[in-house]
Amino acid sequence: MDTLTAITARRSIREYENRPVARETIEAILESATKAPSGKNRQPWRFVVLQGSRKAELAAIMAQAAAHRKEQGLDIGSCELSIKAITQASAVFAVFNAFSTEEADYNHYRLLTDTQSIGAAVQNMLLAAQSFGLGTLWMCDIFYAEREIRAWLNRSSELVAAVAIGHAAQAPWPRSRKAWQEVTEWGQE
Repeated sequence: MDTLTAITARRSIREYENRPVARETIEAILESATKAPSGKNRQPWRFVVLQGSRKAELAAIMAQAAAHRKEQGLDIGSCELSIKAITQASAVFAVFNAFSTEEADYNHYRLLTDTQSIGAAVQNMLLAAQSFGLGTLWMCDIFYAEREIRAWLNRSSELVAAVAIGHAAQAPWPRSRKAWQEVTEWGQE
């Protein structure tokens, strides 16, 4: 599958078949993630692959955090959909920023640089999975349970995202996007 086709065909998948993804495929996707451009070549991304009971534990932690927030009358976003995707997916990648909580002189510009680099790594992951015929879901609902997840995984690094991956059990229609002409200006004289 060529790159433009992968970009155009990619969808956020929230339902998965009960079929495993081969470890070699997961490793190839991770390899693709590490090939992303990285500001100052810092390569701030770190990944934890969760499968089987560890994935179920992640879903339980998120469900508990969502229930607690609901009891308090707080928003839980699309947390329930993310929990369902985590439960059904073959694997979930927890994505961390290795530097934001570790460097004494970490500043706003390093955060922007590292966040962009991590976003590029996640996008590479999504496109690589697409090229293998797999579905993915880039999730940020993990923020509702960030402290709990970090403690459970014994990580001091900042949790930035999670990506569910598996064999899609749905084929969503493309979501509307603004035309490039609506969001672009030409810087000419």
